[in-house]
Amino acid sequence: MYYFLAGAFIFAVFFFMWFLQRDMKKVRKKFNEKDIVIASYGVRFYGLASESGGLLNSGGQMILLKSGLYYKGRFDKRELFISKGDLLSIAVKDFHKGEPTIGKCLAFYFTNKDGKINRAAFELPYPKQWVDAIKFYSESENKKIPIREEYIE
Repeated sequence: MYYFLAGAFIFAVFFFMWFLQRDMKKVRKKFNEKDIVIASYGVRFYGLASESGGLLNSGGQMILLKSGLYYKGRFDKRELFISKGDLLSIAVKDFHKGEPTIGKCLAFYFTNKDGKINRAAFELPYPKQWVDAIKFYSESENKKIPIREEYIE
């Protein structure tokens, strides 16, 4: 009996790893490998500030491209692309839409298609690495991306 449970557990672990790898490869195929700077799986997306309702809990992967940020939800198929030209600033926050988040998250302020300022909040693994890479690939002499902290009081 114990061997069966141990075998089922090991099978489940390998199946889960295979599923994650397959999902990551499928999304990465959309882009040229030379354009991908950094990618993370296990990203939590809390939604856009312009969307009504409370916090989302969308899990998926985020890819930093030389042209901007791309997010793809794993189960809800939600997609978001923020071009580097539209990115205005980054904030480290512990809330979004007036509600506390599970942990600290990065909020990206950007100009949307309507020309209005919007905000998308993500909980990312290794946030400092992401901020450094975004600044390196998105800043120029004419455009600096400010980083600030915003905490709920």
